[in-house]
Amino acid sequence: MPDERATPWFLNLKQALFDRGGLEEIFRHVRNLIVATLVSAAGLHAVEHPDIIDVKGLVSIPVAGYIVFSIGIALFFLNFADGLHRLGKIKRHVALQLLLLTVYVFITFRVAQLILALRMTPS
Repeated sequence: MPDERATPWFLNLKQALFDRGGLEEIFRHVRNLIVATLVSAAGLHAVEHPDIIDVKGLVSIPVAGYIVFSIGIALFFLNFADGLHRLGKIKRHVALQLLLLTVYVFITFRVAQLILALRMTPS
């Protein structure tokens, strides 16, 4: 096996993404982020529009909406903590870890904002 320092960066990237399951982890994480954000949006929708939701046996739609919203926020932060934990396991230079962490935080919150904005626009 050739010296790891001699391999170009794109070969290391290819190995990390395809051979070691990095791409699968990225898609799993994004899927969980989208699901958590949609659960939160559904809870907010129930709170803002209780009159159009008719569920038999449910006493208070807004209370149920707040509970669903809280579950979605908990899922969001659990997924966020999992991502931070996995980024912390990377054995690279501290500057690269900080850069990845910054990009991860920015993208995570922007995707959540985008999904909430799309979900909450009036149709």
